[in-house]
Amino acid sequence: MTLLPLTRSLAHPSTDPPTLVARVREALGWSGSDFLVGLEGYDELMATIDVAHDVEALVRIGDPTSPPLRLLRGLNSLAPELRLSSVTSLPSPWRWTRLGGSTADAQGVALRQQTYSDVLEAMRRAGVGFRVLPDDATTDELLAAGEEVGSAVVDVDELRPDDVLIVGFLEQLRPLTFGLLTRAPLEHAAVDAAWLSMRPERETAGTLMVALEQVSALGIDLDFLHSDPLGAGHHDFHIGFRADAARVTALQEALSAVGFGSRVLAAFEQVEPVEPVEPAR
Repeated sequence: MTLLPLTRSLAHPSTDPPTLVARVREALGWSGSDFLVGLEGYDELMATIDVAHDVEALVRIGDPTSPPLRLLRGLNSLAPELRLSSVTSLPSPWRWTRLGGSTADAQGVALRQQTYSDVLEAMRRAGVGFRVLPDDATTDELLAAGEEVGSAVVDVDELRPDDVLIVGFLEQLRPLTFGLLTRAPLEHAAVDAAWLSMRPERETAGTLMVALEQVSALGIDLDFLHSDPLGAGHHDFHIGFRADAARVTALQEALSAVGFGSRVLAAFEQVEPVEPVEPAR
């Protein structure tokens, strides 16, 4: 019996609007089914990709040289063949706009929950009230709420030609960085950087230094080192560094020789950022 190849689908947390997800997918050069799997949150995303072999996933990763410990723990809990295989950063997509061509002062702003988290610090001095909508609010629902309160923060691709941008608040926001979780093999992959999780077979005082000596011997400079307590004096150690696939493999072999198990959490190519295209005015 001939097995047909699986058609991959792309999962993502429904915290980001479909317009943004579509641009991330394009930036990563992802190809597969046009069906997008919007999941309620981070935990559901991780649980789904762990068991669904025909699904790959997008996840926000923050700074690739200093990812959050929660992400590293989540990756470390997945099936061993899963890893981050590519990463891209997009300029912040959020635009604050008066709706329908109005030039009156905005008394309030409508925005989704994740957007609120992304822009709150920048908008604290704006002196407006916030109407926070669920992350799965449609563009029409967001714009309708914005028309009621005077303005909205939208994704750049949700802007309409007659909306009027409010400038001076969101222009300096940091880019958003996304990674692709996949089961692609490491061999022959294009790799610029990697994250590894290490665990000693037996842990005593100075055990970590033994592992770091292997890192140094290969001429690897670390971007980060996180110690993650497991209880009873045991730890997982997460490291990140710039390297190609061959050096990642060499480090794992060296660690194994001194009593450390390891797994690749991420071995990725950094995809160049994509500038958003502003709608014609």
